[in-house]
Amino acid sequence: MVVSHLQYVDDTLCIGEPTVDNLWILKALLRGFEMALGLKVNFHKSSLISVNVPRDFMETACGFWHCREGIISFQYLGLPVRANPKKVSTWESMLEQLRNRLNSWGSKYLSLGGKITLLNSVLNAIPIFFFSFLKIPAKVVRMVIQIQRNFLWGGVGGGQKVCWVSWRKVCQPRSKGGLGVKDVKVVNLSRLAKWKWRLLQEELPLWKIVFLEKYGENISGFAQLEGARWPRHTSGW
Repeated sequence: MVVSHLQYVDDTLCIGEPTVDNLWILKALLRGFEMALGLKVNFHKSSLISVNVPRDFMETACGFWHCREGIISFQYLGLPVRANPKKVSTWESMLEQLRNRLNSWGSKYLSLGGKITLLNSVLNAIPIFFFSFLKIPAKVVRMVIQIQRNFLWGGVGGGQKVCWVSWRKVCQPRSKGGLGVKDVKVVNLSRLAKWKWRLLQEELPLWKIVFLEKYGENISGFAQLEGARWPRHTSGW
């Protein structure tokens, strides 16, 4: 397998044997980068994250480059890497973003139509990145709906008030008597279903090549069998 995507923004993926010679080569490459472009690498702010590398070698590498050692469980582009999506703590950063956004609207008086617009355009857009990679647990779904419900019926600073209709009715389309608010659980399932759909396509992006190398060619057949059951689950969407 050939990995072509080795750099993204300020992150670099190094694949090779954990040897001292490779440490010297990588440091020489970084030094050449500094001399060619005039940009200096700050090793004190950099970190090394290991995958299948012996512990003693990581200590040697960090001391050789004067940088700190990172761990696999970290935030990347706002998304927790190698975190358990079944734990509420994994979703706490997303919930905090929702609460902070609501606090920024605390001094504004909004009509019901304005609240619905903000629900769909802002509050439901914040967790899209999480929904594209992680399956939201039922407990977090209830927490997100509670935040949305309190904002819709009680306002930002007005506290909890009477919910005049059920949330299921609120999430129905306007043509069916609802308010057209997006259901977070359905949005999450639809975003995850796109990965299965992409897996069945003929294109070979890097992530699909990694999946095929790790799990074998039969993974496409598995996605196709799973896709045959989608209409049964999505008929009510």
